[in-house]
Amino acid sequence: MSIRELLIWLAMCLVWGFHFVVIKVAIGELPPMFYAAIRMTLVALLLSRFLRWRPGHMARVLSAGLCLGAVNYGFMFTGLKFATASAAAIAMELYVPFATILSIMFLGDKIGWRSGLGIAFAFAGVAIIALGGHDEVGEDTHIPLGIGLVAAGSLAEAVGAVLVKQAKAFKPIELLSWFAVVGAIGLWVGTVLFETGQPEALAASNKTLIISAILYSAIGGSIFGHTVYYWLLQRLPVSVVAPSVLLTTVIAIFFGVVLLGDPFGPRMITGGVMVLAGVGFVLLRRAKKQDIKADVSEPGAVL
Repeated sequence: MSIRELLIWLAMCLVWGFHFVVIKVAIGELPPMFYAAIRMTLVALLLSRFLRWRPGHMARVLSAGLCLGAVNYGFMFTGLKFATASAAAIAMELYVPFATILSIMFLGDKIGWRSGLGIAFAFAGVAIIALGGHDEVGEDTHIPLGIGLVAAGSLAEAVGAVLVKQAKAFKPIELLSWFAVVGAIGLWVGTVLFETGQPEALAASNKTLIISAILYSAIGGSIFGHTVYYWLLQRLPVSVVAPSVLLTTVIAIFFGVVLLGDPFGPRMITGGVMVLAGVGFVLLRRAKKQDIKADVSEPGAVL
């Protein structure tokens, strides 16, 4: 990487890593899906000019959008309400194992035993954290429930990635715009069906904090982060760009511990190292084989 590319790569990781703290604070003020719906509505409005209707391809894209723009965020944001930001960031790495398994099942991809071991290592690391009860995370959290919901969101993203893998007629920005539209609609339905007290929470919230969080999520987390990711993929080897998700998780853990006071004892450290090692191994092996393409599915697991 050139100095310019390195600085932009680091900025992307910082923006995505800090995003976990932003979301955790924001959903302390608003119901999770309600906040996600507002965020995705703003993204949809900002990207509306990139919407393109392409006959023969829309069913797959709209189905993927439901997974990548609605179901995933519904689970993940709700999971962040119950788990710490650090634990959620680690659990979100399960996107890579899930996507790899689904690619084997439905896209005919093949992996070696070493990658299979990396996947098993990642799942085992998450299990260690999830089954740790409250011994390190505090009594006011529900770590197994939170991690389970985040894992479900990661699985939804992986399903969406499989659906969109063959959407060759669309540019990445066009896919993102459709995902935002479908996601906004799905999340508004979700918050109406599964959450209550949205108007009261909004009225009682810190308006400056909420507006800042929404702008950060929409412009920083979604538009800036994803645009930079694809810009880097056009200029650098995949094996250089792909590990950004690992650095993002490390940054999210750092901010969670320093700014939010997330407990991070031996169990979290052990599980986190196992997850990052397993996911990192799978990512690098896939990158070497050029299995990771510059499509919208890749950076989704960092919110």
